[in-house]
Amino acid sequence: MDLNKINSLTKYPSILTYHQLGERGRLNEALTEPAEFGAAEKLYVYEKVDGENSRIILLTHPSGEIDYLIGSREELLYAKGDRIGNPYGNIAEFLRPVAERIIAELSQTDHPDWALTVFYQESYGGKTKASKNYSDNKTQNYRVFDVFSLNREELDALLAQPQEKIAQWRDHGNQPFYDEQAKAGIVDSLNLQAAPLLDTVDRGEFPVSFADTFAYLKGFEQTQVGMEVAGRAEGLIVRSVGRTWIRKIRFEDYERTFRK
Repeated sequence: MDLNKINSLTKYPSILTYHQLGERGRLNEALTEPAEFGAAEKLYVYEKVDGENSRIILLTHPSGEIDYLIGSREELLYAKGDRIGNPYGNIAEFLRPVAERIIAELSQTDHPDWALTVFYQESYGGKTKASKNYSDNKTQNYRVFDVFSLNREELDALLAQPQEKIAQWRDHGNQPFYDEQAKAGIVDSLNLQAAPLLDTVDRGEFPVSFADTFAYLKGFEQTQVGMEVAGRAEGLIVRSVGRTWIRKIRFEDYERTFRK
């Protein structure tokens, strides 16, 4: 299997800011590509955890054996049975027992018909830059925030494509992420730690103006995922039920803009 292609198709896409970024990283009043969906649709508001974006990639062989890879946002760091070739962020060393436990649990059940499943999590604490907001002794932890799966036919069709086509598929938002209910179901069934859901809001009631959004953000200033300490949260991730619309709202961006 071409690991460069696996790496490309499982990279996590960038998330747009809720308000437009302007000069010098300051926000504008206008929204970034406003979503076109009903005012009654629910938005799900999660804490944005400040750490290292990471991936646990599960691959089911035709024999039924489950293999795995661990990656950072940009590159693969570890493959099952191999030595850890890249110690970046202590991600692979920390997540390897999590991956092994997932496989052990799935092996005892009739797991769904998929050839590839990717769990995206924020690896935080440890030696990350914002560790002090979560731990006072460099404790490391993770929080799952997204999942998607491909069946055998879908995976084989993608891997038959040139790598640049796979990147286009990914960049055009074609990764089939689980909706809120399905994501919660698989995370709960495997006893994984999830990014905290802070609020659900009707789209028509979610703040639009810069000032109202900042005021709403400040209601979630303390992190919900602290270990020895519970310092400041990085911000919020706001998304529609099927993740067709997703935006980030960070304290840093709004405070920088107010200081102009």
